Amino acid sequence: MTAALPWLTLIVCVAMTAVRIPSAIRGRNRTMFFLFALLSADILLSIKEPYLAIDAVLGGFNLANLLLRFMLYGTFLLLGVKTAAAFGSEAGLRAIRGPVGLAVLGLVAALTAWIFFTMDTRGSSVGLSGLHQNAALESYAALGRFYPGYVAVCLLPGIWKAVRSSAPTLLRIASATLFTGLVLLVLTQGFPLLPDGASWLRPVLNYSAALASALGMGGIWLSKSLARRTARG
Repeated sequence: MTAALPWLTLIVCVAMTAVRIPSAIRGRNRTMFFLFALLSADILLSIKEPYLAIDAVLGGFNLANLLLRFMLYGTFLLLGVKTAAAFGSEAGLRAIRGPVGLAVLGLVAALTAWIFFTMDTRGSSVGLSGLHQNAALESYAALGRFYPGYVAVCLLPGIWKAVRSSAPTLLRIASATLFTGLVLLVLTQGFPLLPDGASWLRPVLNYSAALASALGMGGIWLSKSLARRTARG
């Protein structure tokens, strides 16, 4: 199951992207298309076989991992802004797109790049699992988790209000699914506390968070599309 989860997540994200193509071509809500496309690329680059192939092209010193980090930062910035706006969360929108949120993003991105280029990253290995474990690598990994976790925390209150609201059932279920994905994402901040014997939980939590978030966003889009059709009669 653990081995299949990344591919299942990728299939779902690619399917969500494909479904959005007709609307994107018509110029409608292209942000969602780009969001799912980015998420698909993130998942693809986190899987061993594609990662090793891409990193080999980039020089074989795990530059693909740094690329993945920055892609994830962009994904969560876009997801955060889009989701906060969709749920009418002004506080969440300010925390992500405002001066504080952009400062957090800039600082995390700068530190991520600085730490990466100060480490010896020779020898491709997905998740940098083949590198010598040290404080720099742990800090690099923590930064990679921090910004997505920050965005998730900013979004959770607004999404929870939707879950508890009297909105249509599909919207509340989709919101709850997205909420679950973001909670799982927040839980990944505790990875350093996991014992070695529970290391299998890391990919399970990561991909489960991505899968639930993608399904939740897809469900929210579907719910709102159905609502618009109903309104048009």
